[in-house]
Amino acid sequence: MTFDKSMLARYFVLGTQNVANEAEFFNILEQALVSGITLFQYREKGQHALTGNDKLRVAQQVRQLTTKYRVPLVIDDDIALAHVVNADGVHFGQGDGNISENIKASAPLFVGVSVSNQAEYDRIAGLRGIDNIGIGPVYETTTKSDASPTIGIAGLNKIVNQSQWPSVAIGGITQKNLPDVLATNVDGAAVVSMITQSKNISETINIWKQL
Repeated sequence: MTFDKSMLARYFVLGTQNVANEAEFFNILEQALVSGITLFQYREKGQHALTGNDKLRVAQQVRQLTTKYRVPLVIDDDIALAHVVNADGVHFGQGDGNISENIKASAPLFVGVSVSNQAEYDRIAGLRGIDNIGIGPVYETTTKSDASPTIGIAGLNKIVNQSQWPSVAIGGITQKNLPDVLATNVDGAAVVSMITQSKNISETINIWKQL
């Protein structure tokens, strides 16, 4: 699948470690797919995250669901798994191995790279093969234990305005602060808890569509 920046508009990130059990994981994911997310990133990371055959099994089921609803699938920080399940893209942080080698290994999938500050943006500015960047955390986040320091709206705006790639904001984004995030001209927002903690996922995503 060819990357298009419109995919970043409503970007949902989830792993089984973010919810109580696998049944809840798939229930929330399917509700989000039905309601209109534009991209899904499967991210197993941190305490209680799945590994090995369990991670593969869930990823294969995720691929089936995203295919059913025609939503692109990105695998976080596992290029080999992305190829095995025929994902559409991969995403990795700058601490997840050699960036240039990761880009080459990802082909022909589209590539997203995390940018947490100006220095990290400068580090990748001359690289080819990147399709989008994830900027953040914008706000404090509880869904990623090793998150970098927050950059706030000012930090997000600075990187968005100089970025040579489409960009998505991530980190602590809620319905309340989402309008401020989108006002920076970022191409979209990536969220976890805004959907997992929603009492009405369809309503939450419909409000998002209108912003």
